[in-house]
Amino acid sequence: EVRRWIDELSKWPETPGKWMKYFESGDADARQLCRVENFVPYHDGLRELICGSETLSLLAGLMDEPAALFKEKVNLKLPGGAGFRAHQDAPAFTTFGQRYHITMLISVDDATTSNGCLEMSDPVETYQFLDQEADGTIALQLESEMNWRALELRAGDVVFFDSYIPHRSSANESDDSRRALYLTYNRLADGDVREAYFSAKRASFPPECERVAGVDYESQPSPFNLGNPIR
Repeated sequence: EVRRWIDELSKWPETPGKWMKYFESGDADARQLCRVENFVPYHDGLRELICGSETLSLLAGLMDEPAALFKEKVNLKLPGGAGFRAHQDAPAFTTFGQRYHITMLISVDDATTSNGCLEMSDPVETYQFLDQEADGTIALQLESEMNWRALELRAGDVVFFDSYIPHRSSANESDDSRRALYLTYNRLADGDVREAYFSAKRASFPPECERVAGVDYESQPSPFNLGNPIR
């Protein structure tokens, strides 16, 4: 059922002011869908899965207090899709004064080393920011010294990780997609800022159908485009 829902999202037309579709350049500079965000208001099934009482109860158990959805996205990483540079999520997620988040990853397809599964390094202390490059990704020298391990998953597997654990992924060199939902939650006591988050992202790094001609969005400093191949 989740696969069917993700298929539906992928086919939705680019529509200003609603869901947000992002693309990368694949082989032969082809435009290739990379990510869909801000779809909870427009899809009943995914909204119940992501914001329903069962899921929020799981997150509350991990946080020891009630949780709220911070943001939702699906990364598609289709055949030929590029990887994601090593990073922590926390530097981008602290935009609204929140310090701690947990992401629930739902694997839509099998994730393997050949199709660019997630790789994680050893956990670091909560609230610890690692040394960074100018673009906010982990410093290359530090990355080369870290202990990385592949997180191979079967479709339907669920993984929870906090916003400080270093992670990255390689390109998809297979013929199979590596789609995954990434659903991020914050402590409810820190506020419900989901709408504010997407409003700020839409203004700073909008989807292509909302961009102003002549503006170079990729070169602008932004916490909303960290370590990913989105153009």
